[in-house]
Amino acid sequence: LAGGTHFEYQQAPPEIVDRVGKLKALTEKHGVSIKAAALQFSLAHPAAAAVIPGATRPSRIAEDTAALTEDIPAAFWTGLRASGLVSSAAPLPNGA
Repeated sequence: LAGGTHFEYQQAPPEIVDRVGKLKALTEKHGVSIKAAALQFSLAHPAAAAVIPGATRPSRIAEDTAALTEDIPAAFWTGLRASGLVSSAAPLPNGA
């Protein structure tokens, strides 16, 4: 949903669209790309050894690589948790 309107191969329900809107507002507030936040969040869990994003064209590979190294302020991660958008038990990058 980072750039579209579908979730699980169908039109996203209103509650998912609302949640994505809140995530996008938080990323914009902190100057963070939603792709970087998603990829880095996925790698924060100790069971995750890799993230394999789907690339629709070769240029997306460079975007994904840049997103993995994008600097995301700790305030974004604490805001993500404080807003209830992720579980209080979810591991966050850099122990935020």
